[in-house]
Amino acid sequence: MTKPVYFDYAAATPTDKRVIDTMVSCMSIEGHFANPHAKDHVYGWEAAESVETAREQVATLIGASPLEITFTSGATESNNLAIFGLAKGLAKKGDTRRHIITSKIEHKAILEACELLEDDGYKVTYLTPTKEGIITPAMVEDAIDDDTFLVSIAQANSVLGAISDVHAIASVCKKHNVFFHTDTAQSIGYLKMDYDHSDIDMVSLTAEKVCGPKGVGALYVRKAANVPLFAQIYGGGQEKGLRGGTVPTHEVAGLGKAFEILKTEAKTDKARFEKLRQKILDGIKDVPGLIVNGSKEHNLPNILSISFDGVDGHMLLPTLSNIAASTGSACSSSDLKPSYILKAIGLSDDEARASLRLSFGRFTKDEDVDVLINEITTKVPKLVAAGSMWNVR
Repeated sequence: MTKPVYFDYAAATPTDKRVIDTMVSCMSIEGHFANPHAKDHVYGWEAAESVETAREQVATLIGASPLEITFTSGATESNNLAIFGLAKGLAKKGDTRRHIITSKIEHKAILEACELLEDDGYKVTYLTPTKEGIITPAMVEDAIDDDTFLVSIAQANSVLGAISDVHAIASVCKKHNVFFHTDTAQSIGYLKMDYDHSDIDMVSLTAEKVCGPKGVGALYVRKAANVPLFAQIYGGGQEKGLRGGTVPTHEVAGLGKAFEILKTEAKTDKARFEKLRQKILDGIKDVPGLIVNGSKEHNLPNILSISFDGVDGHMLLPTLSNIAASTGSACSSSDLKPSYILKAIGLSDDEARASLRLSFGRFTKDEDVDVLINEITTKVPKLVAAGSMWNVR
């Protein structure tokens, strides 16, 4: 059976063989397999060395100190640690502020954490983005009040690829004595980092979108900011007391290797992604009903969100059978709900349902793009025609 071409890198990426080799070297008896917290023998020392090497690799990529890196199970846990950990940490110190600012288009790991805090009496402001999917510094400043203690805005949106200037937003927050957190799951390596020369206080990191392993991530916490985080997982005081549990040496080593590769190859990858994105846009520009979502100028090079006016959203992906991509909607067994992100930028329910997120990466080939263009240009016009006939009836 011939598989469809893969255009869902924003959901998960294939792991780079160089990363796999690094991980395997930390799994066998010949490698650094041991518990990195075992202090009584050479096996533990070797594993600990692999973990600290990875910490250095992460710090080097983002422009920070290794002491500012805490390993987690992924961006979701990092997001939860930043939000819940700060809320509890401040409360323990007697800080009475209870207001958080985020946006309507954040990842569910942010939105659901904020909703839970609302149940405990916190107030949350959910900013509406521009029609391009961007949160501006002015929006954030207008929403800050004396009760605000945290702002959390992603650097790039996972559906649209739209980029917000989080460094500028962080500077606004610092002016008002408010902590700032950003999720960089989609943007890591491709946009400005250099966190030691930024006002950003906390950053959620993961490698699963950049050809690294799943199930591992990190939280950068700026030391100079004195962020009073309170641990959310207990069981041994690992990671400077911020995250209990045995650090998985092979996963962390894989994260470090993925970031080391990004450090040397991200610039070349980004240039190639920009060419692929433009090739796709040029190839499908005449498809009837095409809507390109997001920003033309401030967008990740490897995420493209498109909708097709007049297409039955239920039929889109089944018809495009040679493409492995995702819709902008949340699917369940009985319903196809329009994406809350696409709705937030002004799309109708039908436009949001009839959408595709095309995301690509390191192993995407020109031939894959040719298949994608052919699939969309030959099949979507038929769906539009079928929809028009149905509307006439």
